[in-house]
Formats: sequence, structure tokens, C-alpha cells
Amino acid sequence: MKRFVMHTLAMACMAASAGPALAAASSGATFANLVITLTDLDTSDGIAPSLTLNQGGPSFIGSWTEGFGDVAESYQFQNYAPRQGGLFTGETHTAWSSSAASIMTANNVAGFTSMSAEGAALSGLDGYGTYNTVSYASQPSNTFTLSANTAVTFSVLADMRASTTMGYNLDADMGEYASVQAMLNVGGLLNGMYVSDPQERRVVAAFDVLDDNTTTGVSDSWSGLLSTSFVNTGATEASGELQAFIIVDGYSSVWDGVTPVPEPGTYAMLLGGLALLGAAARRRKT
Repeated sequence: MKRFVMHTLAMACMAASAGPALAAASSGATFANLVITLTDLDTSDGIAPSLTLNQGGPSFIGSWTEGFGDVAESYQFQNYAPRQGGLFTGETHTAWSSSAASIMTANNVAGFTSMSAEGAALSGLDGYGTYNTVSYASQPSNTFTLSANTAVTFSVLADMRASTTMGYNLDADMGEYASVQAMLNVGGLLNGMYVSDPQERRVVAAFDVLDDNTTTGVSDSWSGLLSTSFVNTGATEASGELQAFIIVDGYSSVWDGVTPVPEPGTYAMLLGGLALLGAAARRRKT
């Protein structure tokens, strides 16, 4: 768990080093509790339902952060999981931004059991930041063979959030932005045609304009079940592929010096979800 404790502390240090109380934009998402379900569509055909992994691509994580203050900073992390069957993480930080991702990889058709991606960008009188994070269950997509007269369903519990604090700095003509996109999709060839069942959600936060023509930050969230299915009603096997990813991005603005802002300690919690995911994953392994 040491890695994740250090990560959370890094967010606190980032807030402290960036100066006085600041505004922030942040977003993130998690996939948890992957369930793969096979359904026999014809119990009288004598064919046992089966799902066979053909080719599994490695999981991929990308993390990019930029900070613009007294100095300009830019960092990136891009890597593929060395194996399918362990915890895979990546993160980058600047004085004004941070992003991180985590995938519990697995040697199954999905390539994972849980994953997350999160980011945060701070704002100050003299600085702002950007972030972008991606978690892909497999690159390229995992392929599989599904038995005849069989349906397969992939389901995850998804939790998504995005928020801004200040919204828009009219004097500087700069705004805050935060978004997260999550996708779970299965598709393949059936009767010579490619069919798919994409399940996608997106959460975005920018700003609202009030009655007095001032602006304020906003927040949005979504949580629920994402479930995608591939149904083979044919008398022969069918080939399919699964796609699962989370993409997070956002940026902050030069602070207007007026907008109420979170307490400094809040920044240590902006990426707390990753720490919790990592801790839970490590407990499952012990």
C-alpha cells in the first residue's frame, strides 16, 4: 500500500507548494466488480456454453500533466502492463496538476477486473495546469470465440465524477474544464455482419453563468451498471472482441482572487479514489 499512500501525500504537497488557497478542476472514474455471464440460448442442442480467449492484448496506461507558473512543466507516462494478472499503475505530477491510473489486470477475456483514471488541476494567481489520463483494458482489444447458441454479457459497476470550482475567470478570459468518458463495448461478426453493443457514459463540468453575469464552477456525476452483450444465435461458433476504457482530461485557469475555494486539505482527497482502489486490490491479493 506504500505506493498509494505516497501518491495521496503527493497531492497534499502539490497544494502546499502551489501557494495560497486555490481553485481546482478534477475528474475521475472507476470500473469495479467485473462480471462475465454466459447464457445458453438452446439447452436442447447438446452444446455446452463456452467462451475462449483467442488473443489478449496488454493493458495500457497513459498519464500527461502540464503546469504553467514561474516555470513551465510537462510530464508524461505511457506503458503497457508487463503481464495480465497483477496491479498496474502510472501517474505524473507538476506543481499545478496531477493525473493517475490503475488497472487490476487479469488473464481473462476482459483483460481486467477493475480500473480507474483520475486527474486534478489547480489554479492560482500566477499559475494553472492541465491533465489527461487513459486506462485501456487491452491494446489491441482482446478477441474471443463464443460457442453456438450462446450469449455473453460483460458488466461493471461504474462511478464517474467531474467538478470545477471557479468556472471562468472573465478578466483573464480563461475557464476551468473537467471531463471523463467511460466505455464498455463488445462486438463481432454474426452472419457476415459486424454488430456491437457500445455502452458509453460521459460526465463534463465547465461553468454556469449566474443572473448577475458572474460565473461559478459546477459538478456532475454518474454511477451505475454498464452492461454489454454479444449474442450468437447461429449454429456455429462466432468471434468477438471486447473494448473497455476510461479517458479523463481537464484544465484549470488563472485564479480570479475572489471565488471561494476549497480548503487546502481538500486537494489530498482529489485523487483519493485511486488510493482506495489500490489498497483494495492489494488486500484481494493477500
